[in-house]
Amino acid sequence: MSVQNLADSIKSVVDKRIDEESRTRRGTIQGGRFISGGKSYPFAAAVDCNTGNGKRVWAQLSTNGKAVVVGD
Repeated sequence: MSVQNLADSIKSVVDKRIDEESRTRRGTIQGGRFISGGKSYPFAAAVDCNTGNGKRVWAQLSTNGKAVVVGD
């Protein structure tokens, strides 16, 4: 593996992580939807956290417009 290939590989991993972090939002569950930054998203899955009405949660926005709740 050349130095350039190694640098390209590292850059792609870093870029992917930055992209994933930029899609993670803090918001509130209201009426079965995830609300963050004045926008409303349906959420498809919840992982080991309370998603009751009014709960503050962390969610990652997917490319299909849904929020995946990843923590509270």
